[in-house]
Amino acid sequence: MLTLRLESYGREPKVIIVTSVNPKIVGGRLFLNGTSGTHLYFDSETAAGKDLFDTLPGHGGDPGSSTSKVVHAQKIEPMTISELNQFITTADSQIIEFLCTAKVTGIQQDDGWCYIGCSGCSKKLVREISSFTCASCNETNDVAALRYRVTLSVSDNTDTASFLAFDMEMAKLTNIQASEAAQIVVDTELPRSLADIVGKTYTFQLKLNDFNFSSKHQTFTISRIFPERVFAPMPAFVVADGADVPVDAPPEVVAQPPNANVGTTSTVADNPTSSDASTAKRPPPAKDQDDVDKTAPKKAHVE
Repeated sequence: MLTLRLESYGREPKVIIVTSVNPKIVGGRLFLNGTSGTHLYFDSETAAGKDLFDTLPGHGGDPGSSTSKVVHAQKIEPMTISELNQFITTADSQIIEFLCTAKVTGIQQDDGWCYIGCSGCSKKLVREISSFTCASCNETNDVAALRYRVTLSVSDNTDTASFLAFDMEMAKLTNIQASEAAQIVVDTELPRSLADIVGKTYTFQLKLNDFNFSSKHQTFTISRIFPERVFAPMPAFVVADGADVPVDAPPEVVAQPPNANVGTTSTVADNPTSSDASTAKRPPPAKDQDDVDKTAPKKAHVE
């Protein structure tokens, strides 16, 4: 019913009203069962739907257009640094995201690695004589928080670039807050948590905006950082030419007792061996001697 109604409507509805539906929960899942009174109404076909439809952005635009994020979802394409540098010089100004895998070769410290920001909006604060002011929040006595602002020098086998990472992504990458890394004091020295990422390879999700296509562009802003995937080493079975291949050792032979017959099968039942024969010929101990041993006085046990 819904499929036929959507096809006959001709475009993607923004508001859907369904009447006379019987809801049931089966196995923890919600099912909506239609009845004889079930009807579908799209967008402004009803008064209630029109009230909601008029509040949505773009309701008076082209009926064929849609602001649905599902319809306009785009795959984030990977790019090399060379392709990225060429894209911002040849393409039109736009907002777009790319993936770029590169190695961190250094951390630029000309502007430091952190800043004092607003605890609410994260904007940089203005230091006054005895307080901090946030122009964005219009707060003259704002609560300050130390936040990351790290410029990474990166490279791949095609080119080099500068990527800019802010507080949230750097805190996730280093597993430590900027205030903890600096021990509450802003130093010019680089914290160990940041120095450890130099030399490692990551996949960066970069968000380009109008600024990146201007002449003032210097860095690419990082929106997400994906650590390098580490795979377990696979066993190697290839033997190089001329290499000595050790010969498999013969199976270990476990010594057995003289009279043990392990793992052998005899075709003649109860064939006596030479040791069995010698044992059979041995005379039994004398009974008199055994009686003497039993009647002999026992030595006292002294503790």
